[in-house]
Amino acid sequence: MRYVFIANPKAGAGKGFNKYKDRLIAACEKMGVPYKFMLTRSGTDLTDFARSEGEKGDEVRIIVLGGDGGICGAANGVIGMKNVEFGIIPCGSGNDYVKSFGGAKGFEDVERYLTAPSRYVDAIDTGHFASVNICSMGIDAIICDRTNRMTRAKKLLGSGTYTLAVLISMLGKVYNTLKVTIDDSEVYEGEFMFSLAACGQYYGGGYRGAPMADPSDGLLDFVMIKRVSKLKMARLLGEYKSGSYPDSKKFEGLLTVKRGRKMKIESAKPAIVNIDGECLTLSEVTFEVIPKALRLIVNDTAQ
Repeated sequence: MRYVFIANPKAGAGKGFNKYKDRLIAACEKMGVPYKFMLTRSGTDLTDFARSEGEKGDEVRIIVLGGDGGICGAANGVIGMKNVEFGIIPCGSGNDYVKSFGGAKGFEDVERYLTAPSRYVDAIDTGHFASVNICSMGIDAIICDRTNRMTRAKKLLGSGTYTLAVLISMLGKVYNTLKVTIDDSEVYEGEFMFSLAACGQYYGGGYRGAPMADPSDGLLDFVMIKRVSKLKMARLLGEYKSGSYPDSKKFEGLLTVKRGRKMKIESAKPAIVNIDGECLTLSEVTFEVIPKALRLIVNDTAQ
């Protein structure tokens, strides 16, 4: 088994790579395994580097040091490759994906993590690129897009940026007219705050949007919330963020939660779509599960 570490030196304000590099080298030397580091210069490098290493065909552990965007980028290079075990050392500002596996602690204990077992996890085919966590169309995607633009413009980081983007976005339009079809049979039409499909549970710097999602069950969790006033939206936000909303009386008549394999969303007007933090503007998108897409290294003993 060889180890390849793909690092985004800018993730987490550039602190992550420097924090872990020496520890990873020492751990690999102690295990006596071949290893190398590959440093990215652009987003496409993550996908290209991971794919090129996986296509060599031997058993390899490809571990990305980065945030949620880096995880998605590298994963897109190796989805479906049975010879690859995919690892994560979270170095981003949000680190939402790893929260579905007990949080960052088990991934940050690198000495133990390098020898931890792997297990299959699902992904989402979007027709554009794959997601490993959560995809959505609606106000949450608008907030995500605004967060990205604020981060690029002002070099802001962390969940505080997302919270500020929430407040600003609430001043504008907070709903879309959608037609949502689940598994080619169940149809929901109307004005929705958003509609999402999830493998993982968390996004947006700690919002637990899909609290019952299981990344390994071969299905996606779907969440739809109908249009409400901006004042009521503000009142609902806390319970949505905590993930307690499915059992809340405040969401009665507003919430639809389903589980299935495919969600098709059609918008009356082009709308922003969030795919693991990357945003596109589309009138139609389909999210479909890719079962057992990756062999993810998970240090279960740290959960």
